[in-house]
Amino acid sequence: MLIILTVSVAGCGKKESNDVTENKMKTESSGETNEMKKTDNMSGKNTSDHIMVSLPTMQCSTCKKNIETAVKKLDGIESINVVVKEKTAHINYDKSKTDLTKIESVITAAGYDANDKKADPEAYKELDDCCKLPKDQKGK
Repeated sequence: MLIILTVSVAGCGKKESNDVTENKMKTESSGETNEMKKTDNMSGKNTSDHIMVSLPTMQCSTCKKNIETAVKKLDGIESINVVVKEKTAHINYDKSKTDLTKIESVITAAGYDANDKKADPEAYKELDDCCKLPKDQKGK
């Protein structure tokens, strides 16, 4: 009896392991991440979303740091990755706590354009010279 019980448990573990692997492969192939599948436990609704924000005035790694720091302060931000070379930000956030408009507002308040929203002129003026457009840099 003990042998049968052991075999059954091992068999179940093996099946479960295959199911986990299959689910992981399905998730990876669909391009989704666990962060993007966060759900509200009460309603079962998906509360997580991903957006990509265009940052046309971003110039350097200091800009990256400034934008990431500003956005992370916003409630509901799960992760942000600014890609300097692409001039974009990939943001995962809880859509029950924030939205694209709030995210764009935080970026523009930090002195950078976000999608079609223009940077706050006073904040832009306070940026390091390297973070300003080449035409606005003092050394040029």
